[in-house]
Amino acid sequence: MSTTTTEITEEIQEQLNLSAVLMENFRKNIKHDSWFGLDPENENHKYLAKKLLKTYDIKSARELRNSVYAYEIIRKTSNNFRNIACKLRIYSEDEYNNLLDNQKYSIDRNYYRIVWPHRFSLFRTSLAGYDLAMAIFLLRMGGAAGFINETEMELRLADISASIKKDFNDWDSFHENVLIGHQFMTANMAPDVAFYANSEQSALQSLRYLKIINPHWFTQW
Repeated sequence: MSTTTTEITEEIQEQLNLSAVLMENFRKNIKHDSWFGLDPENENHKYLAKKLLKTYDIKSARELRNSVYAYEIIRKTSNNFRNIACKLRIYSEDEYNNLLDNQKYSIDRNYYRIVWPHRFSLFRTSLAGYDLAMAIFLLRMGGAAGFINETEMELRLADISASIKKDFNDWDSFHENVLIGHQFMTANMAPDVAFYANSEQSALQSLRYLKIINPHWFTQW
């Protein structure tokens, strides 16, 4: 790994850790205590970051910033989740079961199944934790791809972190939201399913690993 020019303080490390589960789920041997997790001066790492970003139609710095805006400000995942929750909040259990029976595609049925138990509890925050974790994840991959630098990263981390702490009181509630968001995005009823191409472990396994290896990271908010 190359030496970074900007110091990673304890506060910045905490902010970087907001993306740690998604980073670990993407690839083992991520360097969590670095700005980008991968080394932008390593051509293989740079290739991996660009390959991942292409799956989100991100091929430039401008497209990276647009995508981060969609997660950080528009909250694209949260909006999709809330739209389904709005619909399900007025359904009785019998109506909900009829809705499932009438779905042609299993993916649509799974969306409803994932949202149903959270239609009230997550109506306010929706999947804000997941959206903001994704924003940081994409920024770190963008840094590894050479699209942004540490100075911009530091400014964006502070802004996103402040938004997260308005909605969540502790690491556990934040991580729970990230895991539900991960499950919603896969539309899979198994919460352990891996999301990223070439992922070597699931998001839940990633969280367990991180809490075992670095328990001090997630003890205080």
